[in-house]
Amino acid sequence: MLHHALLLVSTLAVSFSFFLVYKVAVLEDDINKLRGDISNLKPHSKESPDGMITGMSRTWGRSKQVASLNSQQQRQTEKDSQTLCSSTASSLRMKREQAGCSGGTAVQQSFLQLSANTKEQPFVRGNVTVIPWIVALHQGEAISSTGDRIIIQQEGFFIVFGQVLFQSPGTIMGHIVRSRGTDQRSTELLRCLQEMPQTNCANTCHTGGMVKLEREDELELVIPDRPQAQVSMDADSTFFGIIRLN
Repeated sequence: MLHHALLLVSTLAVSFSFFLVYKVAVLEDDINKLRGDISNLKPHSKESPDGMITGMSRTWGRSKQVASLNSQQQRQTEKDSQTLCSSTASSLRMKREQAGCSGGTAVQQSFLQLSANTKEQPFVRGNVTVIPWIVALHQGEAISSTGDRIIIQQEGFFIVFGQVLFQSPGTIMGHIVRSRGTDQRSTELLRCLQEMPQTNCANTCHTGGMVKLEREDELELVIPDRPQAQVSMDADSTFFGIIRLN
């Protein structure tokens, strides 16, 4: 009886040992497969955490380099722009100085304006009425005046203007600006006509234009064929002037 019991225990022990050996073999096989799977997965991982950090560092470094380069280019562009503006301003200033200077002396703009002389009255000379003038404004050497005439001292292009405030009722009034050259021939440059009312008779006649004049030409403003012309002698109403275009 005891012998049978021992035999049974020995058989169970051997069976259990084989079972353990089998399990161990199965486990080793599973472990080997797992290792193989892990090995197969490693190539698919492009970057480790350390690699990702390194890539980010490189990207950040390139971004800083690009930003620095852009900043340098912007500063250079601003510097070039300032240099160009400064050069242009200097060039324009030099041109103005060269154009405005002659022999070290600034060239003045020549102009002359005559105003009606309030101490005198218009007078008749032949078939025209002449307004007595006084100098109101004068600058430069290209223009002068004598009596009731403007004298051209330097040839060129000029703007000539004239205005008369008429006070004669119920008729057509007007004036002309004419020039007389060294050959004593008279040339009409400008003309102005104005119809006058019967009452409250005050109308301004103004004319102006650009003309070319020669040296020693004489200009005058006269009222033709109106010996009884009534004219305001206020300086701001009746005047005659000329500006030389440099």
